[in-house]
Order: sequence, then structure tokens, then C-alpha cells
Amino acid sequence: MIKSLTTKNVAATLIGAALVVAMTFSFATTAKAQSIADLQAQIQALLAQIAGLQGGTTGGTSASCTTFTRNHSQGDTGGEVMAIQKFLNSMAGTQVAATGAGSPGMETSYFGPATKAAVVKFQNMYAAEVLAPVGLSAGTGYWGASSRAKANALCAAAPTTPTTPTTPTTGGLTGTAGSVTLASTTEDVEDEVLTATTEKVLGFKAEASGSDIRATNIRIKFTAAVDASASDRLSDYASEISIWADGQKIAAMSPNDFTRDSSGVYSAAIPVNQIIRMGSSNKVTFHVGMTALSSIDSDNDGSTNDWTVELTQFRYTDPSGATLFESPSSGSYQNAGVYVNRLSASSEVEFRMSDGTNNPNAQNVKVSDSTTTEVPLVEFNLKADGADMYFDQLTATSTITGADQVSDIVQTFYLYRGTTRLAEVAGASATQTWQLITFNLDNDETINDGETKTYTIKAKVGAIGAASATAFSGGDSITASTSPAVGNINTKAVSDGKSISERAGSVTTYAQTLYSEGIQVTKGATNVTVSNNDTTVGSSYGTFEMTVDVSVFGSNDVYIPLTAGSSTNALTTKGASYYIQNSSGNAALSSTTGATSATFQRVSGGTEVTGTGGTFLKIGGGSSASIKLTATFNPDSSSAGGDSAGQFRLQLVGLGHQSTSGTVSLTAASTTPVENFRTSYSSQINN
Repeated sequence: MIKSLTTKNVAATLIGAALVVAMTFSFATTAKAQSIADLQAQIQALLAQIAGLQGGTTGGTSASCTTFTRNHSQGDTGGEVMAIQKFLNSMAGTQVAATGAGSPGMETSYFGPATKAAVVKFQNMYAAEVLAPVGLSAGTGYWGASSRAKANALCAAAPTTPTTPTTPTTGGLTGTAGSVTLASTTEDVEDEVLTATTEKVLGFKAEASGSDIRATNIRIKFTAAVDASASDRLSDYASEISIWADGQKIAAMSPNDFTRDSSGVYSAAIPVNQIIRMGSSNKVTFHVGMTALSSIDSDNDGSTNDWTVELTQFRYTDPSGATLFESPSSGSYQNAGVYVNRLSASSEVEFRMSDGTNNPNAQNVKVSDSTTTEVPLVEFNLKADGADMYFDQLTATSTITGADQVSDIVQTFYLYRGTTRLAEVAGASATQTWQLITFNLDNDETINDGETKTYTIKAKVGAIGAASATAFSGGDSITASTSPAVGNINTKAVSDGKSISERAGSVTTYAQTLYSEGIQVTKGATNVTVSNNDTTVGSSYGTFEMTVDVSVFGSNDVYIPLTAGSSTNALTTKGASYYIQNSSGNAALSSTTGATSATFQRVSGGTEVTGTGGTFLKIGGGSSASIKLTATFNPDSSSAGGDSAGQFRLQLVGLGHQSTSGTVSLTAASTTPVENFRTSYSSQINN
């Protein structure tokens, strides 16, 4: 490190001599070369100190005044921003910040939220002269013509009578001569910068020794390592390069203000104003930030089009007024591999789909025999994770049974969000039992980052039994599927309009069986008890109980036989169809020594009646009842070849019902989904 210029207190009569001596001392230094621009900056600093010796005043306002000529607003850098901050800090009630960046002595060249807030205070303070002439009643934070005029008027009115010369100060720095130690850090540093976002792409820590120091300038460079088809212009990737100190943005510069050399390397010295207090406990962590363009050409995105970001010089001053710098060796403070990626292509951005809370299971659905009915086919959630997203098209499929063409059953398919209908598609009249349904939305459907929205596909079905190519009758069904769910939605990122690459999740769909008269079955309580006996085969058994609730829709009575039979399919001869399932999910085997038996009994509701077909539970139209199935399973002995030991459970397959108590000729209603109609496993042995 090198001290390039030292200014000592001099009397007014020796000012010229001091300037000559100081400049001679500067040009005599050889440890680190100084550019002409550096020397000019030092001379300007010395002249400012001399001006203070010749005629400095103690008036706060005059010390922070300039003639303001430029408009500024939030987000600006450079220009007269630092002068605006100094002016505001010189007045009571308009300080930019009490401590840190923007506070007195730590003004910056960045017009951030704090600067805007201070400008608002200034405008409100002089509302009659600043706001009223332009028809405003409250400050906006925009530093325009009327704000400049008032500031210039205040500066012009400030006292200029010379007072006793004072020794120049260095803005709150303590100590004498200082130095800085830099250390690289990867904390919070990222390689990937997503479109329209800012990431910290280079980091280092600065520690002051000997005195406090003030960082005044940070020089960085960007070197491209891109594909042949990609641009090597920094402005085709970034909209802003910023400097951050301990997590706070203190300066920024447009890539267009960087200098590009003959090799295509971009470099810039970004002005900063950051105090670093002396001592290891006062280290300041600096980061170089890169803000990516909101949209990037497809030739330029991705990790094969990367940039190396490097710190090449750190310039600062100490309490003596000296300007010093630290130039790290080449490659010691760099991040090779910084690239811009479309938000839509990032692995951190994902479009998710899942089952909705009210997604319908397989079931019997009541429909009208005189008018249309809207039947929910599937409910699903869509979530945007990592970015705002939108879509305007969703594709699904539908399959029917019992008719020749979809339009025999479905007049129209609808897509809903809540109660809002987003799109509709007519049922197909082609002679086939499936249809590809493409919902084209009139307006984009937006899902914000982190937000989940719920959607439903419904079918408007005609009156059951109405004339059609093949009559729509009870027992016909519809299934809607969005599988592969997440891939059939044209979801794009709001930021760049590109399709989201990362997608996850699906939704499960079930057949909706349509009746104007029929039953709906839900599982109630279950219970399992086991009696194990290793020596007596007939004394080892398990008892499985399941109660089901049966609701009748329609006006007609329903008769359910109070009988049960073991089968893996719903029977048309028994009231309850069930089987005992082993741990492999198959029907448990039993032969001569094993046995299975069951009863099916009314618990509540309905009325037991006896008819020519046996004993039935009669349930009136629009009513409900509860029935309990009790099954006993006695495993085989080990020598019999069946299931002699293991895990077993009861699986209900379906219920049979009819409209009279006469001869048994049942309509079998399968109980689905199957996982909803089973007991827990029990462990049984029979040796």
C-alpha cells in the first residue's frame, strides 16, 4: 500500500508552497503507480482543503451547498446525488440517515429509499414553495425543478462572512494513518442470477488498522466466457452492477458506463462512501451485486455463457487526508462462472400440482332425470414456487362408459377457479368414448410466487334417460384426467414469458358413476380382534368388523339383502361382498382346516323386512342406514398349504341392492376407492 499525498496544516501565506511540496511528494512516490486521473483527484482534494483554510465558514448550510442543476429520483446513481444527501443532512429534520450509509459524513452516490424519504421531508417542510406551484399537497420524493430552486435559494441566502479558519476534518474518521486488509468471502455469493433479480456475485471483507478509513472507490471487471452464438456485451446480461456493504446497497452503476477494452473486458471504478472503523471486530463485508435483465435472449442464458467477476482495486482515505489503495493480485478476488438464467428455466423455480381438498373419490353421483346437472370430475391445486407465473391454456382428457360418444352424456366441460368459470368446451360428438379437452382462457390466469390456487373441472351432463345415440342411463360413468397433469398447462414466468421448465406433482382422478336413483356408501367404524393358539388349529382366528353408512338418493326405496359372501368382485347375489387380504394384497388362502365366515347386520336406520328373496334392510328414498359386516378368518395349518400365519385384513368390495324384497337380482355397487374400505392388518398364526 502507498500513501500518495499528505497535507499538513499550513498558514494562508504558505498555501502556494504547500501545494508545490505536496505535488512533488506525490510524483516522487514509486511503490505503486498513480494514474493522471488519480493525481488530478488528489489535487482537487488538496485545493478543497486550501479553500477551507482560506475562507471556510462554520455555517452548516453553506458547507453543504452546491448549485443543483439535475433531476433525480429513487434508483439513480452518481450525478448530484451525494450533494443532495449532504444538503439534506445539513438541515434539521431532513437527515437521510442517523448512522451508516447516507448519514452525515457517510453520504453516498445512490438515491435509495432513505434519500427519497428525506427529500419528501424537505418538500413538505417548504410545501408552499416546492409543492403548491406544481399542484401537489404532499411530497413525492422526486428531486425536480421546484425542489432544486428552493435548495439553491437556501444556499444563496446562507451567510458567507469569513470566520476564523479551522483545521480541515475527514468526516468522522479517528486515528492518524490507516491501512486496510482485504479477505475474500463466498458468504451469500451466487453464480446464477435469474432474470429481473439481483444476486451478490463477488464478496470480500475489509478490516481497517491504525485508524478508521473511508472506502471511496471500488474497481471491478467482468470478463466473458460465452458460447460463440452468445453476446459478449455486459449490457445484454445485466441492467445494473451494484456495491453492497454489510447487506446495504451503497452504490450502483449501469453496465453502459463500464469501459470495454480491446479484449472485450469490462471495467469500472464505482464511487462509494463507506466508513470502516478500526479493529477486527468492525470488519465490513462488501459484495458486488449483479441485476439481470428482465428478459434475456435464449442464446445468452444458461451456465455455458458465464462471466468472471473480479475485484482489481480498493481505494480509500485515512484521517490524515491521504488517498490510498489496495490492488489484489490477479485472480485472488474473483468468481469465475457467473451466469444469467431465465427465471422460467431455473431449478429453483417450480410449478406444482396436487389433489384438491374436495377432489372427488370414485362414487355414485345423483343426477337429474329431467334437467342438466353439473358434476365435479376433479379438483386440483396449482402452486407457483420461486416466481410469479401465468397460464392461458389447460388440456385434460375425459373418458366415458355406457354410451357411444361423449356428447351422449356430457353437454359441456367447464374449468372453474372457485365459483369463477374460466373456460368451457363442448362435449365431442365423434363416435368414441374419450375426448381431449383444451380449455383456452380469455384472460391470463396469474399465480404469484408462493401462492396456491384451486381449480375444478366439471361436466354438465344431460338428463339421465334422455334420447341419444346410445341412451344415457344409470350406471354410466365419466372420468376426467389431467395426467400428465402439470405438463398439460402452458405455464410461463411473468418475468420473461417463457415456459416453466421444472414441474412436479399430479392429481388422482376417479370414475363418477351416474344415477338418478341409487346409493352412496361411506365407511364408518372398524375393529379387529385376534385369538392366537399355537397348538389348537380351530382356536386360532381373527375377527374383523366394519360399519358402513348407506344413503339413498332419489325417491325410490332400496332393499339390501342382509347376507355376505367372500369374493374379490362385487356380487349380484349377496348384500355385502368382501374378502380377507394377506400382506401381499391378495386374497388369503384357506383349505380344509382354514375357514372364513361372515354376518351382515343392521345397526341403525331402515327397517328389516322379509321377502321371497330372504331378509332385507329396507331404506326409504332420501334416507340412510348403518350396517355392520363381521368376518371371521381362521388360517390354515402349516401342513394344509394355505396361509397359516401372517398379516391379514378385511377388504369390503361392494354392496348389492334392488328395488323390491322379491327374488334376489341385485345391482352391485362397488365400494371405491378400495383403500377407503378396509380394516387395519392383524397378525395371526395357526400351526
